[in-house]
Order: sequence, then structure tokens, then C-alpha cells
Amino acid sequence: MQYKSTSLLAVFLIISLLNTGCVTRRMSKQASGYERAGMFREAAELYYQASLRKPKKIDYKMGLNRAGQMYMEGLASDVSRAYSRGEYRKAVYDYLEMKAFADKVQRTGVTLRIEHSTQRTFENAREIYLDERYELGQRLIGEQNFDEARKIFVEIHGISPNFRDTRSYLNTATLEPMYQNGARFFSQRNYMQAYVEWERIAAKDPGYKDVRQRMQQALNERYKEGTLFLLNEDFTAAARALGDVYKVNPGYMDVKSQYIEARNEPVYRASIQNLGSGRCRAAFRGFEQIIADAGGNYKNAVSLRNEAIVCASYPIALLSNPMPGNHADGEEFENILIQMILDTKDPFIKIHKLADINQRVLRAFQGTTGSLNRTMLRQLYDRNGIAAVLVLNFSQYQKTAGSLQRAEKTGFERVVIENREGETSYRDQQVSYMEYSRTNQVQINVNVQLVSTLTGEILLSRRYSQTESDEMKYAVYRGESKNLYPATLRNNSYHIDERNYASLQRLLNADQTITSPNQLRDKLFSDLNINITQALITFDPER
Repeated sequence: MQYKSTSLLAVFLIISLLNTGCVTRRMSKQASGYERAGMFREAAELYYQASLRKPKKIDYKMGLNRAGQMYMEGLASDVSRAYSRGEYRKAVYDYLEMKAFADKVQRTGVTLRIEHSTQRTFENAREIYLDERYELGQRLIGEQNFDEARKIFVEIHGISPNFRDTRSYLNTATLEPMYQNGARFFSQRNYMQAYVEWERIAAKDPGYKDVRQRMQQALNERYKEGTLFLLNEDFTAAARALGDVYKVNPGYMDVKSQYIEARNEPVYRASIQNLGSGRCRAAFRGFEQIIADAGGNYKNAVSLRNEAIVCASYPIALLSNPMPGNHADGEEFENILIQMILDTKDPFIKIHKLADINQRVLRAFQGTTGSLNRTMLRQLYDRNGIAAVLVLNFSQYQKTAGSLQRAEKTGFERVVIENREGETSYRDQQVSYMEYSRTNQVQINVNVQLVSTLTGEILLSRRYSQTESDEMKYAVYRGESKNLYPATLRNNSYHIDERNYASLQRLLNADQTITSPNQLRDKLFSDLNINITQALITFDPER
């Protein structure tokens, strides 16, 4: 196999070389025709391409030297005629074309001559042409026409990079528009736009005019604006202005501290006001925002934050009335709810079991499904510092482990029979198989109320009803199950039911496991308690 592969590769290589040789010969033949017709440029180009393909072919190099030199002589005559007519631009660009062609051909090892007289003519034409262009470029700069001036000095630079002070004028034509844009923005008090324009210049030429000083001036003016806004307590405008300065130079004077003040002072004042009016949660969040942004050293934000969290603390006692028929599951529901509330790490809610803090009140409230005793509620507030009672009343709870249901079914086992001639037929034999089913289910109805201990007001009320169930259904057959078909009863006689074959096969291959009642309970409790926890966490007693 390796020998065969190598042979094929060699064949492809030979074909490729033959094709290359054919193409090159055609190019050489065409080049000779162009040469005889006096079309030396076209001939030289074809000889050049052929020489690149076949570098060792002397005939192609000789043809390139011959046709190329004739083409060069024609261009030299063009340069001379253009110069004598005063067409200095044409003389310059015809010579540059000659030079570019000679340089390209040199890559094949063929050197084409440029006569000294032609070079001198070019140099004279170049001096005259560039003088004219240079003077025009100067005039355009004086007229503030920088785009056109730049085109001219780019051209001069391309022909003769060191011609007089072209580099300087090219720099001016490029950068001066940006410099003037910056000055215009500055005069319009758009200091940061001015800064950006001058910064672009500094990135290209740091020494251009006084661009560094102008950048500093623009930054200083924007800083002064921000400082004045801050003094006038226009914090939004101050933060915007000082932020502009901070972003480009964080170490500029005291911009960092002033920028921090502009961002945080309005939040600080609003938080103090919220704290004084009893909106302690809003105050806490404000002081937290300040500490996250400015650190713990902004005025007395830390101590005020600590004061706010004490004020905003909202202790809740959980009263879970017995779950009908299953006290253990009722305790599990209560424990899951408490853990979910703790897992939220809410800074305000403190959850307690009523049984752990006041047994007397617990006994008074147990079994209560209506309004709670105001006196007992007030006792929780005064003696235990409880702000509200979360009451759970289970109006229904049922956890059912279904029994396994069995049913004997009639079906047909189909047997394929093949006779001596190779023909097939079927024999359907009536058989019996078993179908089994079981359903497990958990159902719950719970009413949730959050009651204020200070006023007896119902602050939050929700009713939840949910069912979780799982069903298992499968079939068992002791024979060849893949040949088993269901049967239908018509006119007191069983008949094979081919249409429902796939359904029976699914039952024969069905999973025989089922979710236990306790697993269903756990899912149901989890879903319900997520909803209760979310309702409790989003409730804001200060609104």
C-alpha cells in the first residue's frame, strides 16, 4: 500500500512539472512575439514571470534583459521629452516607474541599466517639481487647508523623505487640525473633549507646540468645575466632572477624595434622613453602599450602618400549628422553612421558634386559626422583642403510599412459521400476562400569615395548595415478550390488537421503580417553603 501511494504521488508530481513546463514555454513564446512586435513592456513582463518559474533557464533571463532594457530606454526617452517640455511631474513619475521596474527585475538576477544622464534629468525635474509642490503646500497651510496640504507633503515625503523640512510641514498638516479642534472645544468649555484631542496629538508627537501644557490646562478647568459643583452641592454634576478627571489622572491633586465625596455624600445624607424617620432598612442599604464604594473611613458611615442594622432588625416567632394526622412531618416542614430563611442570610430577619422563647404564649396560640390574642401578641413584643408572628395553619395534609394493583390481561404471542418452500406465516397463540400499577401522592393546603405583635395587624397573608404524585405502571410476561401483542374483546371473543403493540412493549420495558411518599413530601415541602421564604424576604415592614 505504501509503494502504491508513493507511485501515485510521483505521477502527480510529474504531471504538475509538465504542466508548469508547458505554461512557461507558452509564456516565453508569447514574449518573443511581443518583442518582435515592439511591445517591450509586455514582453519583459512575460520573460520576468517565466524567469521566476524557471530561475535556471538562461534563455528567459536573456530575453528579460533584452526586452527589459528596450522598455527602460523607452521610459528614459519619455523622461527626457517630458523634461524638455516642462512636464516635470511626468518626468519624475516616469523615472520612478523605471526605477521600480529595475528593482523588481533585479530579484531574478538581471540588472537593467539606467543611464547617468537620465538620472540627472530626473534629479533636476524632481527639484523643480518638489519646489512647486512645497510652495503650494506652504500656501495651503497658511490658508488653513490642512487636508490638501497633508496630501501634498505626503507626496513629497514619498518621493524624497528628506526634502527640506517636509517632515515638519507634514507633521503640522496632520496635527494642527486636531490642535485647533482642541482649542475650539476648550473655548466652548468642553474641556474633556479638548483634552482628548490634545492627547491624540501627544501620542503622536509629545513635543508638538504646547500640547502638554494645554492638556494640563483642560484637566485643571474640568477639575475646577467639579470643585465648584461640589461646593454648590450639585453632587451629580460634581461626580461627573471629577470622575472625568479621575479617569484620566487618578493622582491629580485631591480629585480622588473629592470624587468619592461627590458620589457618596447624597447617599450619606439620604441614609441619615432615613435613619431618623425610622426607615432603617433603606438607611442600612445606603450606608452599605457607601462603605463598599468609599471604604470604612467615610465619615461615620460604619457606626451609622451598625446603628441602622440594629434598628432594622425584625425578629419573627414561628408558630406552626399541628399538621393533620402527621406531627412529625409538620415539624419537618417547620425545620425546612427555618433553614431556608437562615440560608438567605437576610440582614434583617431573625427567625425563632415560638416554643423556644415563650411557652405561655405558645399554649395560648396553639390550635388558633382565627385572630390571635392581642394581649399575648403585645407580651411577645414587650418581653421578647418579637416584631411579628409567622403562623402556619395546615388545613389539609395527606401522604398516601399506594398499594400495588394487579390485573391479569389476555394477549397473543405471535410465532413465525416458515414452510419448506421458504414461505412464512403466523400462528397467534392466546396467552395471559400481568399488569401492575401503583400511585404515591402527597397533598397539602397551608395558610400563612404574618401578624404584627405591636398592632395585631395581618401584614402578610398567603394560601398555598400543592400536590405531588408519581405513578408506576408496567407489565410482566413469562414468555418471549417481544412477540407479545395485546388483545381486544369483540363479540365475546379475543382478537389480536396489532395497533397497540408498541404501547404494550413500553409497559413490558417500563421502569418498575416509583418515587417514595417521603421523597414526594420532601420535594413538595421544598417548593412550598421556597415560596414562603421569598414572600417573607421581599416583605418590607417599613413601606
